[in-house]
Amino acid sequence: MTRILALLALILLAAPAAAQAPAAALPPPVPAATRTATAPAMPQISAGHAAALGAGMFIGALAGSALIHGGALAALIGAAAGVTVSHWYWTEHHDDAD
Repeated sequence: MTRILALLALILLAAPAAAQAPAAALPPPVPAATRTATAPAMPQISAGHAAALGAGMFIGALAGSALIHGGALAALIGAAAGVTVSHWYWTEHHDDAD
């Protein structure tokens, strides 16, 4: 038992020293003036599409919970199915005027 405790103590003492990287391995910092911040490209989604996704998720979770006899997993499966069906309906069968 004492050997195990001694080994754990040595590992505990060596861990912080092993975690430090040598100064030569780190790249030099980039000045703040040369950094450029670009926003990632986000898909444009309309308010109607978002409402359809939310309604589909709610109805799917409700139906999944009822049809698979309750539970969080059933609601999760139903919500995923509801979002999938409502997104498919919105993109395929909805008027593009929105």
